[in-house]
Amino acid sequence: MAGEYLVAAQLHRLQIVSSVTYGNAKSADVIAFDPVSERAIVVEVKTSSKGVWPIGSRVPPPSSKLWVFVNLSDSIEEQPEFFIFTQEELHTLLKPGEESYFRRYFEKHGKEYADRPGVAKLKREQALVCRNNWSTISNAFKT
Repeated sequence: MAGEYLVAAQLHRLQIVSSVTYGNAKSADVIAFDPVSERAIVVEVKTSSKGVWPIGSRVPPPSSKLWVFVNLSDSIEEQPEFFIFTQEELHTLLKPGEESYFRRYFEKHGKEYADRPGVAKLKREQALVCRNNWSTISNAFKT
């Protein structure tokens, strides 16, 4: 929950109203509302202190959904880092690695990976291209 609250605080600094959601079956971590455009958007938040974020069993399909990855340092002196992506950007970044894994699996085992569960993850080094890219969220209210 720390990441969700940190994202909500950053959105407040951008004059974007937000609310952290609760529950086991929630479909959003943060709901953000822009009073100017009167539009609301859903934000998925992932938090890590290791610089690696599990995303799910597969790379998500392209969409306009927003993701914020929060990196919390073990040191209280260091500020959290934020990496902001659209799901389309996330898909474009991670899909080649997933496809490469599937090819290597086929070459090694002689069969497709198919519907086996996996773990798609984002590493901090990959995420650096979208560090503090808060304009992604601001721009989502304009489309």
